[in-house]
Amino acid sequence: MLTNRKIEMLRTKINNVLNNELKWKIGEVKFLGNGVVNAVFLINEENLGALVVRTPWRVNENLIDQNSDGIVSLKKEYTISRHCEKHKIPVPKIHKLYLSNDINFLVSDFIIGDEKEISSYDIGHLTAKIHKVPLDDLTIIDQNERPLSNIIANRIIERVSSLSAIIDSKIIIPSSEELETILNTSQIKNSLLHLDVRPPNLIAKEGKIKAIIDWDNAFIGNPMMELMRISESKELNEREFIKGYNNKDIIDNTDIVIQSIYRLDTALMLSILFKSILNDANKAEYYLKRVHVLSQEIVRKF
Repeated sequence: MLTNRKIEMLRTKINNVLNNELKWKIGEVKFLGNGVVNAVFLINEENLGALVVRTPWRVNENLIDQNSDGIVSLKKEYTISRHCEKHKIPVPKIHKLYLSNDINFLVSDFIIGDEKEISSYDIGHLTAKIHKVPLDDLTIIDQNERPLSNIIANRIIERVSSLSAIIDSKIIIPSSEELETILNTSQIKNSLLHLDVRPPNLIAKEGKIKAIIDWDNAFIGNPMMELMRISESKELNEREFIKGYNNKDIIDNTDIVIQSIYRLDTALMLSILFKSILNDANKAEYYLKRVHVLSQEIVRKF
């Protein structure tokens, strides 16, 4: 739990590093909120203006552990945001990644948005731009150069095991090797994938997208994974999104079983989320049915 004492400790350390070590000219370090991994603070620097500071708040995240969620999250956001900025994708400008044995944080522009709805068409258009970004030498720290097909195939097996235990019922699915083999039949070129494209991760003003944030789920791989996740999650108007994406052929020309495997990964995740974490009975029931339908569709292909 992030206590007031912990917030004050983080605030003091951030202030110390920025003012005394880095010689930035900042005033108050204001706490904005926190997620599971990071606490977020707002500062105002004399030359750079309003900035956001993200820092892992859990005790074990304050050491340089290459495998810790907090360090990975900061490095991932830093690397991908800088790559996107270079290729004109709207992201908050990164100013500093600071790592030490005492505190770790990432400083980026604070972008002001409003509550006006963003059109699914515009979100589709931005997603298409992200998928067209040249990969160059971009690597994703927690992908470890593994193909997305391998990651998804193994993740499905893990999620099936978790969900089966929760509902006390066996879910029949092919092996991870079989799933990976099918996914590898796709000839679609790999892209940078955000994999959490939804309104909470978009900052907009008067309906115009100013930035996309939170690259924690990002990988490099088949863009069908992104499209199926968006379709299965149902947080956007899918018809308008596809119009904005402007490449319906990519779906029409992809084998249904590949689409179903990518959909299943998302349906499993949402089933676990709504069944055991958020306790939303209606959504849990819907996604449990989706898991049943999708797993049967996949099994029939073997």
